[in-house]
Amino acid sequence: MKKTLFFAPALCAMIVGAAAAHEFYVMPDEVKDYKKGDTVKIDALSTHYFTVGEELEPVEVNEVLVYKSGKQVNGELPLTENRDRLLYETSYTLTDDAPVVIAGNRKGGFYCRFTDGGYADGTKAEVSAAVPDKTISLTRYFAKYSKLYLNPKADDTSYSIPLGYDLEIIPLTNPAKIKKGAFSTAKFKVLYKGQALSGAEVDATYDYYNYKTPDTYAQKAKTDAKGEVSFKIDHDGLWIIRTSDTRRSSYPDTDEDNIAAIVVFNVK
Repeated sequence: MKKTLFFAPALCAMIVGAAAAHEFYVMPDEVKDYKKGDTVKIDALSTHYFTVGEELEPVEVNEVLVYKSGKQVNGELPLTENRDRLLYETSYTLTDDAPVVIAGNRKGGFYCRFTDGGYADGTKAEVSAAVPDKTISLTRYFAKYSKLYLNPKADDTSYSIPLGYDLEIIPLTNPAKIKKGAFSTAKFKVLYKGQALSGAEVDATYDYYNYKTPDTYAQKAKTDAKGEVSFKIDHDGLWIIRTSDTRRSSYPDTDEDNIAAIVVFNVK
């Protein structure tokens, strides 16, 4: 089964830095079972629309990594710009049949919001110097972490190993065992700096769901006291589980930190 492809919607012109509000994640260019020796084409997207690229940020702020059993293998995968689809492309050749997690991360950075609603990338000092005629209303540090469970196995347990990101969604249900059904559910846990995060708002959606409306999810829930949350799995195809955390900043001269985390997996 191949993922859905749609033309990206027209982009609104605004000041540099709007990407701070986009999601960033990785997904397979073609959804199917992969085995040893297969070369998997991977798309890295910055977007408000699931499966559709919307903006090309500078390549150096993005990274795509490969993990096996919770450990990184090789270095960053090289990214190639695809201007027609507004996304980056890369590939990885499976050296064996072991499950692989592809991590697509928007590296941490700063941006400022102006009182007129515009944005600019950079710290408060950098933006104040570059745009002295505008008033800054908010300075934010942001980062985005995502994980694609590429070829999970029913007898594997590595899917639940954290990768150590500041904000991370951990499947508590083996992605290989998540099936579509009237009574099918999948459970996840949200970690903030390795600790369970209670009360976190978590969203879930799937390919084809209201794809023309930005930032739209099929289901919403909050984590319990253990940082756990469950969703009904009522469609097959690619699914995305997403959460974010905003709190007082740990960086000087910065108002708040905002971190987003995503998990992508396929339901057969």
